[in-house]
Amino acid sequence: MKRIYCFIVALLLIGALTGCVSPGAIAPNTTSAAELVKQLGKPTDKRPNPQGGEIWDYVYGPEGTATWRYNVDKGGVVRSADQLLTRERLYKVVPGETTEAGVIELLGKPGRINRYSHEVAWEWRVKLNANRGHYVVRFGYDGLARGVMVMEDMFIDGGDKGGK
Repeated sequence: MKRIYCFIVALLLIGALTGCVSPGAIAPNTTSAAELVKQLGKPTDKRPNPQGGEIWDYVYGPEGTATWRYNVDKGGVVRSADQLLTRERLYKVVPGETTEAGVIELLGKPGRINRYSHEVAWEWRVKLNANRGHYVVRFGYDGLARGVMVMEDMFIDGGDKGGK
């Protein structure tokens, strides 16, 4: 019992020392860009926002199930914080219409990219309901989405009982 207690205390201490912060705990309109970097580190992707300021993405793939986007204004203040890998956003990808740039705008960069002779597949880990899975968008070499699919990860979520 003493070992378990010591282990838990050690984990809590490590978390406190490393400044663990949940991306969802970032408060828009009060957090500065410098505070965001101090709490979450450098963004995975940073680009100009057409409306002014910058868009910062924090991609927690390939195995993470979250991608957070922060809009930072010209004054260096975080104006919005959005989790991109939501059911609502996943279903906005329309085969035959949505481009690669449109998918990045909706979901951020993928955790994995697989290239095949006739298409490219982008993959994100997602958490939908109680299960984790893979969300895949297939693109033709013309840059248009050809199809989408969601596959549950039965091995992680305990769905595979080995035939029992």
